[in-house]
Amino acid sequence: MKVLIICFSQTGNTRKIAAEIAAGIEEAGDHCEVVALKDVNPGLFSRYDLIGLGCPVFYYREPFHVSDFIEALSDQNGRPWFLFCSHGSVLGLTLHSMTEKLQRRGARIIGSHHTYADATIPFYPYPTVTTGHPDEQDLTEARAFGRKIARCTRSVARGEEGYTTPPPPIPEDWVKAEARALTREFMTRVMPRLSIDQERCTRCGECEEGCPVGGIEISADPPRIQDPCIFCWNCAKICPTCAIEADWTALEGIVRNQYAKYIKALKDAEARGEFRWHVDPDSMNYEDPLYKQRLRQMKL
Repeated sequence: MKVLIICFSQTGNTRKIAAEIAAGIEEAGDHCEVVALKDVNPGLFSRYDLIGLGCPVFYYREPFHVSDFIEALSDQNGRPWFLFCSHGSVLGLTLHSMTEKLQRRGARIIGSHHTYADATIPFYPYPTVTTGHPDEQDLTEARAFGRKIARCTRSVARGEEGYTTPPPPIPEDWVKAEARALTREFMTRVMPRLSIDQERCTRCGECEEGCPVGGIEISADPPRIQDPCIFCWNCAKICPTCAIEADWTALEGIVRNQYAKYIKALKDAEARGEFRWHVDPDSMNYEDPLYKQRLRQMKL
């Protein structure tokens, strides 16, 4: 059996999970390839018996460009797929949303998996409440999922019913409401606008390379940024001179209340045996978000 895993990863956490799932599939005796979302060719899907798709969770669902990728697929004619994601405090609607979209494209979803992961958001404190994930247990569970999904796919190929794990229920009602409210149109209206400090910008190109939707062109006059944008803020996080700026004030103002909900959700997950703390949640310094730490390190 040949398996293709498609992965979008920015900080490397989702890629780690993809690698472990691939290792589990290989341990089950099957061939598995992992390819970045930006490099995938859907025209070659017919070469594979199973397709996997993984991404981080943005705003309680899959990133906008991942959704666009799914929506642009041709009819999958019942081809087996599985899904996985990495996320901070809550999973949200991600696996449900991706499942529904792929089923509309004719895919047969035979399993899903999710993993807690570190979160790096400019206006959030860092370390954050999920720093330390994915840990060794997370990686072991991802590899076990790979073995399981391989066995399941062979059962499906024999005409048997097969399903590993469906998307889990969403225990937090507030997550459903927020996820539905945070549409692309809404985000475009309310999210901060990025700008480039021309004196600090060195034209290194890291932001262009790191933008998953090609929304930055430093050589343009004036430089193009945030056109288009999926609000991942990766460019602002990786710019080596902190030349990409925004007014984070409004978002900083809601962080404390958001974290109260996140911490409760994680304590509930801990009680269910689904989460392990590596950071004391009471240690969060809401006055020192990541972007201020980076500016201080740059002595700006």
